[in-house]
Amino acid sequence: MSTHVAVTQSVLAWALQRADRSHEEAAKKFPKLGDWLSGEATPTIREVEQFASYTHTSLGALVMPEPPEEALPIADMRTHESKVIERPSGNLLDTIDRYQQFQDWYHDYAREQGAQILPFLGSVSTQDNPHVVAHRVRELLLLDRVKATSPEQWRRDIVKALEDVGILVMMSGIVGTNTHRPLSADEFRGFSLYDDLAPLIFVNVAGESYSAQNFTLVHEFAHLLIGHSALSGGDRALGGTGEEAWCNRVAACVLLPDEGLKAFDEATTVQDYRAAARRFGVSAEVALHRLRGVRRINEERYDELLDAVRADYGEEKHRSGGGNFYNTLTARLGRPLATAIVTSTLEGRTGFTESFRMIGTHKREVFDKLARHLQVV
Repeated sequence: MSTHVAVTQSVLAWALQRADRSHEEAAKKFPKLGDWLSGEATPTIREVEQFASYTHTSLGALVMPEPPEEALPIADMRTHESKVIERPSGNLLDTIDRYQQFQDWYHDYAREQGAQILPFLGSVSTQDNPHVVAHRVRELLLLDRVKATSPEQWRRDIVKALEDVGILVMMSGIVGTNTHRPLSADEFRGFSLYDDLAPLIFVNVAGESYSAQNFTLVHEFAHLLIGHSALSGGDRALGGTGEEAWCNRVAACVLLPDEGLKAFDEATTVQDYRAAARRFGVSAEVALHRLRGVRRINEERYDELLDAVRADYGEEKHRSGGGNFYNTLTARLGRPLATAIVTSTLEGRTGFTESFRMIGTHKREVFDKLARHLQVV
């Protein structure tokens, strides 16, 4: 005889909302859902387990009398068109939790390897001039040596530059390795997790152009320079006050320094501005913000061009799916973490079970091919 479990209506509704599942969609998989919600019937333990898997919630949470409070563990800087975004999704919460676990593991690994605290972390404040900070960032990351001429090339070189100075950089458009749990760029663009030995930047690549990813990379690095963890949204405005606006200004000045603005002097059409912006790995919108900020275009021209740019987004999109599996896996983990996992496992300091869990596989073949891809063996 099956054992039934009392599950409250509020908890069931919370789980569906957390997983972004509609009542109609869920009822197709759980025909008795209406009876559970009305209290006319109770699910079996097996059905509760299936519902937990379906909504990506824990079994323990589902049997609580009230929905649990799920607060974001880092500062929420997200806005969309200057409006605060409410109710973080389960996909977002689970992604932050996953990468916090990665960070904790790497912190211990780095300490065992004798890593030193990175001196630039927490070295600035929002009272500092964004142009001055941007100049320091370009020097630190050696960006003046970069020869990239497209957003995709810039993304590759920015990631390498950040990793070279000790930042963990991880990029994905899904939760873990679950392709059925896509992240939403409308909800967040990225986040930074501050740590003195294992500072981490995560970029949500779901449907995002390379230029948008470049901006997020440098924006999140600016949060780390302040010494903060932060969750960031999609606003790219360079005006306003507060930490998020300050980080926007730093990112724009890093990617498009003052001396690069002359490249737009001969631009007349949207296509001209877009082509010039691509050389610096930024969007035409960011370029227009910068040009207005230094008064190289007037307000009327700025408004005209900005409207045209937003009406004709033709930027190259990066798709998180497809391509080389091990390139994608390395991007999700970040090369420093992936290399550390493989090295620690081969040296016998991390068990294969733990290693496979972090990599997201059950197969030794995947581990071995990843090791070869990283040139660890």
